[in-house]
Amino acid sequence: MFTNTTCERFYYLVDAVVYLVDAADKERFAESKKELDGLLSDDSLANVPFLVLGNKIDIPIAASEEELRYYLGLSNFTTGKGNVNLSDSNVRPLEVFMCSIVRKMGYGEGFKWMSQYIK
Repeated sequence: MFTNTTCERFYYLVDAVVYLVDAADKERFAESKKELDGLLSDDSLANVPFLVLGNKIDIPIAASEEELRYYLGLSNFTTGKGNVNLSDSNVRPLEVFMCSIVRKMGYGEGFKWMSQYIK
């Protein structure tokens, strides 16, 4: 089992981060925000693209994309979907995509978005 300290030693090898959130488990959003904030504030991940996937949208009680952005504190911090040229800026690519892993939907667009930023 890895601890956070163990994992941090390998951050310099990371090309991108995929952060998966259970969009149907709203009681754990605060915990998820705390973990995500820790990753986003780590200097060794400062230039790494972040793809946040809100999973389980096939469940009726799942949060909407706007709700998930709000609870994770990302409402004004994402960089935009599609082809967004950030090469001349000092902005980290960060975006939220909603998905259902079991229904095989949504995450493909997220990975396609993220692939444009992997060097």
